[in-house]
Amino acid sequence: MYTENSGYGLKEMIRAHIQLPVFGKILIVCPTSDPNYDRLTQMAKPDSSGDATAIRLYTTLELAYAAATTNQNDVILLSGNSNHAVAAGIAWTKSRIHVIGMDGGDRLVQQGSKVQGASTSAYVIKVTGTRNTFRNVKFIQAGTTGTSLHVLEEGAEGSVYKNCSFVFGAVNNLDETTATEVLCGSDSATFLNCLFGTETLLTSAARAVFTIDQVTANQEFKSNILKDCIFVVSSSDADALLLKVAANTDVLFTNLFINPIMMASIDTTGGIALTIAAASAGSLVKGTLNFANLSTFNCGSFMTTSDQVMVTGNIPTAATSGIAVTPA
Repeated sequence: MYTENSGYGLKEMIRAHIQLPVFGKILIVCPTSDPNYDRLTQMAKPDSSGDATAIRLYTTLELAYAAATTNQNDVILLSGNSNHAVAAGIAWTKSRIHVIGMDGGDRLVQQGSKVQGASTSAYVIKVTGTRNTFRNVKFIQAGTTGTSLHVLEEGAEGSVYKNCSFVFGAVNNLDETTATEVLCGSDSATFLNCLFGTETLLTSAARAVFTIDQVTANQEFKSNILKDCIFVVSSSDADALLLKVAANTDVLFTNLFINPIMMASIDTTGGIALTIAAASAGSLVKGTLNFANLSTFNCGSFMTTSDQVMVTGNIPTAATSGIAVTPA
C-alpha cells in the first residue's frame, strides 16, 4: 500500500493533485522559514539518494532549477506559504520544466507562491527555453537600482503562464519610460487568466505595462494567445500605456487577445485616466494583433495607431482616428 511517506506513493499523490503527467523528477521548494519545512524534510529524500521515484526538497528556486533536467518534464513545486526570493534574475534556458505554486490555484491576484527579485538584474525571470509551464505564481520585481526595469522577459517558444501575476514591488523605477512589467517576444506562448501590473504603486512616467519587443534576437512576438488577461496601472501620467508595440518589426503572424481587460485606476494616490490604453507601431505590416471582446476602463480611447490591429466586440467603436472606446 502506497502512503504519502513512501516516495512512489507521494509522487502519485502529487501527480494527481497538479493534474500533470509526471515523467521526470518532482522538486519541492520550501524555505527553512516555512512552517511546512520540517514536515517536508521527513518525506523527501536527499538528491544523492539515487532513488528515481523520490521527492527532492530544496530551499530556493535557484537550487531546484539547477537540479532540474531539461526536456525531462521535471516539475518544480513552490510552497504556497512563502516568498521565494531570488538572489539574481533567473535566466531560464532549460526546456519542458513545469513550475506550480501550491496554494490551491486559480487566483488571479495574491498568489501565495511569490517569486521576488531584488538584485541589479533587469528581470526576475527571463525565459528562453521551450515549452515551459508556470502556474499559480506571483512574480515581483522589488529591485531598487536603475537596472531593475522588468519583471518577466519572455523570449521563449511554447511557454504557458496560467493564473500568474507580474508586478513591481518597489516604486523606484516607475518614473522610467523603459520600465515594464512584461517584455514579451514570445513564439506561440499561452497566457491564461494572468494579471499584468497593479494599482497599488503609482507610475509617474509614460511607460507601458506590457511591451511587445524582441527578447530573443530575430524572434518576433508571433502566434501567441492571451485569454482572459487583465492589464492594470495606476499612473499620474496620462500618457502611460497598458500595452505597447516597441517597433514595427516586433510582430509576426496572428496574435490573439481573447476577453482582454485594460484598466487605469483612478485613485487617491494620484492615479488618473489614460489618454489611450495601447499603442501599436506605425507601418506594422508583418503580423497582426487581434482583440476579441475587448473591455477598457478609464481610457479615453483604445488605440490611435491601429496598423494591423483588429478589434471585435460591442464596446469599441470606430473613431475618426484609429479605434476608440467611449468612456463611461
